[in-house]
Amino acid sequence: MTPNPPPLADALGRWRTRLLYTLLLLAVLGSLCALLLWHWGVALVGGSRPLLAALQTALFLVFAGVAWWLAVARPFARLPIDAPAAESGAGAAQLQALQHERDKRAEQLNAMLQMNRTMRDKLARLGAEQQLALRARDALLGATQDPLILTDGGGVVLGVSPAAATALRRAREDLVGKRFEDVVPLFQSGVDAYENHPLPRFLAGVLESRSGIPQIQQAVLLTADREPVTVFVTAGAILDGAGQVIGSTVRFARVESAAAEPTAVPTLSLADAEIGSWAAKLLSREPFERRVEDLIADSHNTGAQHMLLYLRVDDLERINDQAGYWAGEQALWHAAKNFSLALVDAGTGYRCTNNRFATLLIGCDETRALAVAERIRSHAENNELVWEGKRFPCTFSIAVLPVDRDTPKLSELLGAAETLLSEARRRGGNCVLHKIPDEAVKTRQRDDQTWLDWLLPRLDNGRAHLISQETHSLAQPPLKPLLEFFIRVEDDDGVWLEPGHYLPAIERLRQSHRLDLWSLQHLLEALSRDMKLFETHGLASLNLAPQTLLDDGFAEQAFETLAGSMVPAERLCFEIDEAFALSQSSVVQRFMERLRPLGLRFALDRCHTTTGITQLRRLPIDYMKIHPQITRNIEDDALDRTHLEWICQAAHLLGRKTVAINIESPAALALLRGAGVDYVQGSAVNKMGPVMT
Repeated sequence: MTPNPPPLADALGRWRTRLLYTLLLLAVLGSLCALLLWHWGVALVGGSRPLLAALQTALFLVFAGVAWWLAVARPFARLPIDAPAAESGAGAAQLQALQHERDKRAEQLNAMLQMNRTMRDKLARLGAEQQLALRARDALLGATQDPLILTDGGGVVLGVSPAAATALRRAREDLVGKRFEDVVPLFQSGVDAYENHPLPRFLAGVLESRSGIPQIQQAVLLTADREPVTVFVTAGAILDGAGQVIGSTVRFARVESAAAEPTAVPTLSLADAEIGSWAAKLLSREPFERRVEDLIADSHNTGAQHMLLYLRVDDLERINDQAGYWAGEQALWHAAKNFSLALVDAGTGYRCTNNRFATLLIGCDETRALAVAERIRSHAENNELVWEGKRFPCTFSIAVLPVDRDTPKLSELLGAAETLLSEARRRGGNCVLHKIPDEAVKTRQRDDQTWLDWLLPRLDNGRAHLISQETHSLAQPPLKPLLEFFIRVEDDDGVWLEPGHYLPAIERLRQSHRLDLWSLQHLLEALSRDMKLFETHGLASLNLAPQTLLDDGFAEQAFETLAGSMVPAERLCFEIDEAFALSQSSVVQRFMERLRPLGLRFALDRCHTTTGITQLRRLPIDYMKIHPQITRNIEDDALDRTHLEWICQAAHLLGRKTVAINIESPAALALLRGAGVDYVQGSAVNKMGPVMT
């Protein structure tokens, strides 16, 4: 065992310690020799002091030289050989240890960085999945026709369907994030003074039951307008894979009394409520027309004056052309939002058609009505639509008309409103008009009546024709093609005019049913002359004008015409525009129910909104004809392809067939087949069908 070095050697090093010891020894020996020479040296040198000093110096130098060689020179001579070798071995070992430690730390750091990247990627995926789930939830709530509310496990509202917002008469933004009991006041049904009998802990009991079996309760729902509505409330808990309650769904269904007498007061039709949360207070055209007729009768009986505000969205066509159909859909929602916000509590709001809104101001004079109209116009002007970073004006033209003793009937009132809107359009839109210029009245009446006088004789003298176009199957093997028939009317110069030239005027005069009835009769005559046509074709279809469906007698006339024909009704199909079906779903449903017993088929035409899918659940639709704006860019636009695939999947789940129309590119056929489209119509497959009258 090697002894530990002394503390001084440990502090100064061995060679420094030896040097110090040597110097001390030299000093001691020199001092001793100096004393001896001083004592005996004087006698030896004969008393010569210089000689004595020289001897002392020489003796000191001898001792110093010996000490230097022993303590310094000899150790230093051995130092380059021994010390570097020892120090080199120790340094190499220490360096190797440091390198090993560095490698170990580097491996630990890389492992931590990899773990960090993995966690970051996982968080990104979870975030993306969460956003996708939220978008899917909102899309499903927006598409459902039912009044549906979704809550979390604590009873806080997470999502609200448009129909539920309509039932509560509140915007969805006012409901989400609040407790169910605070925003959905429910009271016990069948008791006097229901306000004093709230429904105790209904949703809390559902959540605490930990059962997915729905619970049904009849209750009184108090809307934001303080209107009591008797409803069936169906609530069920949502359970995860472990059986834990994570939320609930709550549905409402109005309790209809079979003994209730018809009332003229406009009531909310949940089936007509499809415009969204900001249009939660907007009713459809049917209750609007009932209410106007009631006010006309009231004015004739009592002399009271009311006011009608009739609005048109000015820039809808331009937005559709410049930014596409998605922007057009957003523009409608944006217009409904502006209208609802600016209307406040001035009156009840209505959505009459796709781009027509209205409100009725009860017991209001013209001055106040003009002020309300200007407030609505100004609000829309100052709140433009923002779409993909671009701003689009989304203004209103507003017609202000009195409902008083001088108002003859509904059709003339709406005709006057349309005349004002036409004049507003001529002036560039974004204005409020309440007086019809005499020239505008004469021009409008002359134009509309001129078209009607032009059309009716041509229907009887052989100058109106039906042409056809085939719709081909994309299935393998292909099914029989379908036939769609169109009306064309000869002008004086021999040009065959499409309905777009004369149909708007005919609809304003409420005479479109005459044109559609003529088309149906002549279609049946043409088919009865060539019944073998159905051996090669599946069915024949005819498009009906929206105004025709509003005619009270057309359904009965069509029923009698079909029943008296030898052409089987199950080989015929009526096409109805999707926008009209959305805004007038109750009218369309009654029309279909009247003719469906004959076996007649129905198609929803020009579908391009996701809300159109909800009509498939309730209306007896056999075919869904997809708007060409969706299919126009499917070769380049992934969003359009995804939208098309979603529509086809939803339609197929409900047993409906899909048709892509106005297809001009043969290259699009493979994409349409891959998206799940059943039939295709357009010049890419057929320009002219086999039948022309």
